[in-house]
Amino acid sequence: MLRAERLVFDMSAFGITFGKMTVERIQETDSTELYTLHAKGYLKVLWMERSDETKYEVRYLNGKLISSGYKHYEKGQLKKWSRVQYNGNEYSVETHKGKSSFTEVPVFSVLKLHFFQPQNISRIFYEEESAFTNLNKRDANTIEIKGREGNRSVYHYENGKLKSMEFHISIATVYMKLSAG
Repeated sequence: MLRAERLVFDMSAFGITFGKMTVERIQETDSTELYTLHAKGYLKVLWMERSDETKYEVRYLNGKLISSGYKHYEKGQLKKWSRVQYNGNEYSVETHKGKSSFTEVPVFSVLKLHFFQPQNISRIFYEEESAFTNLNKRDANTIEIKGREGNRSVYHYENGKLKSMEFHISIATVYMKLSAG
């Protein structure tokens, strides 16, 4: 039996709405969940022009990550990507930076943050980086994660549901506000 949830967020920066992000959670079977994310936007402010697209596909089996894929495009060109696959013993990682592996089993990741407010969790899997990161609880309804390159992501919840996000990157802060779901 398939069950699906879809959330749509408006993306803005510098007070300008420039794109949409759609995140889906699909219960494929009793034990398999598929999470997808598709974000696409175009922004031109003064001298800066950005055309970006990001895609994720993450699959869990019995609550444990079994695969993860991430792709980021700038002006239609693939700039960053990662693939993680569980082989029964360890997780094989291939990224735009090289290959690696790990054995720690991810049970919570960034894509799950869109559908579940984390409780009693201090460490999550960061699909984009194919690595784990610490979860910082700023207050009862706000969490923050930091990437290896120093980017910060802040998630704001209301009554256990994600309502908005902030992505603090080097050139701007991108705001995401729930528009449907």
